[in-house]
Amino acid sequence: MKNKLLTLILGALIINTVPVMSHHGRANFSYDDTVSIEGELTYFRWANPHVYMEVQKTLKNNETETWLIEGGTPTALKKMGWAKNSFKLGENVVVFGNPSKKAENKHIILDHIIREDGEIFYISSTYRTKGTVKVIPEKSTASQDNLPSKDFSGIWTRGRKNRITSDYFFPPEPDRWSLTDRGEQELASFADRDNPGYECIERGLPFYTFGPYSFSWKRYEDRIDIVAEYSTLPRTIYLNQDAHPDDIEPSIVGHSIGHFDEDGSLIVDVIGFPVDVKWGIAPGVDSSNQKRIIERYALVNGGMGLEITMTIEDPVYLKEPITLNGAYRKTPDFDLKPHGCDLEAASKDLSFEN
Repeated sequence: MKNKLLTLILGALIINTVPVMSHHGRANFSYDDTVSIEGELTYFRWANPHVYMEVQKTLKNNETETWLIEGGTPTALKKMGWAKNSFKLGENVVVFGNPSKKAENKHIILDHIIREDGEIFYISSTYRTKGTVKVIPEKSTASQDNLPSKDFSGIWTRGRKNRITSDYFFPPEPDRWSLTDRGEQELASFADRDNPGYECIERGLPFYTFGPYSFSWKRYEDRIDIVAEYSTLPRTIYLNQDAHPDDIEPSIVGHSIGHFDEDGSLIVDVIGFPVDVKWGIAPGVDSSNQKRIIERYALVNGGMGLEITMTIEDPVYLKEPITLNGAYRKTPDFDLKPHGCDLEAASKDLSFEN
């Protein structure tokens, strides 16, 4: 078995240096380094916010060490051919990924894994094979089961070309973000272990929109209802309101009113946030009830893509508004139901960090 796996490794895909992100911060991982671990699969948990595995590696002295392997979300992995029963405990596997910057932390962000029977499972559509970069086209194309959206309805998945990736998995970049003294003070004490995601505490907008999860949009005459794969909170964009009501119940997703401009783009104004939201602006920076968000959504690629521009204001933490851009691609419709957050999975990697 070992020789077979080693042969497969030599001909298999070499890890891509582009980081695979999750809902936690990733400043503590080395994306310039790659490792491969062969061993027995001793733990497999299929849950949001990530699928986790543990692999027990046998050392030369016959002692063992356990490595934590962090994958993507269940929905994202399903699109790459994974299933809840894809792996069996006790089987021998080989995993490839980016390691923690601290050698003592046996923790890997997974790129791909080779099962005992030789089948390879990837978590990304970008990879390398025999030294050549291979990319599965991410641009959505229409098909019988994936029709273009004409009114913003559909299942949308975040695209790779999304500036928010670095902004929301690492602390704000000083040359792009103009923080107030309070914002600077919070950022100075940044620690990944303080991430509210470890406790399944949601951050709301803007992370609600830009997280690595799928969304369901349903358009009605007076509103657009949004359901997120990860969040337990639905969101509604009201299309029949000229102004926000005076009695808004504060929510981490705020109160959204939208209208369409001359080119058909959807412009959304969002207010009504709580007083304090942990990391409600970016990793390490909270938000206040003065936060206001202006979004612009535009259908592109004949209705197979959705582009977004988001401007965030919060005078308590931001001296100047910050504008971020993102992109989604339409995927075949399915009954998307929120998976919620599994506390064991959310905090799993803390036990492997020193």
